[in-house]
Amino acid sequence: MTEDQYLSLCEKYLNGTITPEEETTLLAYQDAQGLSGLSITAGEEERLGKILRTRLHHSISAQSPAKTFFGIRGLSWQAAAALAASLLMVIYLGRGIFKTEKSKQGTVLVKKKESSDKDILPGCANAVLTLSNGESIKLDGSTNGVISRHGNTAISKSGNGLIVSSNGVNQKNGVLNKITIPRGGKYDITLPDGTRVWLNSSSSLSFPTVFAGGERKVLLTGEAYFEVAKNREMPFKVDVNGKQVVEVLGTHFNITAFSGEGDIMTTLLEGSVKINYKKSSILIKPGQMAVNDLQNNLKVVPADLEEVMAWKNDMFIFNNENISSIMKKISRWYDVDVEYKGDVSGVNFDGNYSRSKGLKSLLRNIELTDKVRFVTEERRIIVIVR
Repeated sequence: MTEDQYLSLCEKYLNGTITPEEETTLLAYQDAQGLSGLSITAGEEERLGKILRTRLHHSISAQSPAKTFFGIRGLSWQAAAALAASLLMVIYLGRGIFKTEKSKQGTVLVKKKESSDKDILPGCANAVLTLSNGESIKLDGSTNGVISRHGNTAISKSGNGLIVSSNGVNQKNGVLNKITIPRGGKYDITLPDGTRVWLNSSSSLSFPTVFAGGERKVLLTGEAYFEVAKNREMPFKVDVNGKQVVEVLGTHFNITAFSGEGDIMTTLLEGSVKINYKKSSILIKPGQMAVNDLQNNLKVVPADLEEVMAWKNDMFIFNNENISSIMKKISRWYDVDVEYKGDVSGVNFDGNYSRSKGLKSLLRNIELTDKVRFVTEERRIIVIVR
């Protein structure tokens, strides 16, 4: 196996995208190269790290450009080997493959190291539907089928989403229903006009069971991706936190507007949208983002669509992103609290990671950059700047 191939497998392991077959290949290669089956006593990780670096350096048969690791670009082979050695420590310690020696009657007995800390699992489909009459329905354990019916309208659960349907005519907009997504949750809903909305953690959407009159209007807090059904006679409007209105006829766009987190960002993927804020309004095109700083300033900037849509595609994508911003996303998705020790203002990272994986591996990946370390206390994460 070449260096490039080996580091590629290591990177996939870090990102949580390695397949079972690739993981088997990785571990088998390490076994063949003497990189596994090492015995250590408690506290000897540093000594084993040096052994791993030495063995790894001699085991790679070809020299090629180093791959990109989480948050570190353009590594030399020597630096990549050292990082890969550290990765081996993570792999082995996390899987209990490193051993602890105990002496008994002159014989060395080898036992697997037991992990004392449990992983924190990722979020899942979880939401609460509050009906217009005040009744609340938890959706995580609800069975499929109709869960509410009012006149000619019905709200049904299908898989990990809601479907609002109406066969009524000449109905008026009634009071609103509300779907609320807690931390560690996500959900999608199909509105009565066929518009589909995906909601991120810590978000909510208020909606009527029927759209009537001259507009289709919903209320949003948090983050959501909209695929709006076209209807030239009835514009679709999103009231965002009561602070701005996004108006469309039919288009695909994402809105990020978490309470207490500053700017409202509207990103367009398809069609066109109009942003109304106080007495100002702007139009944006696909690939653009409208940034509202809530200080009478609206500006349009190019958007990184892959990064913006990462949450909907079950990914974390960090592009030179500050650790405080990263931890806000982690807090929402893994339902954990975060505190900091040290100045994090200049601590930024690059990296991709699957949101379907546990939190422990993600934190270890970030720690490999040697910029911060984490202490986990149940559902509280302490970020310590190195």
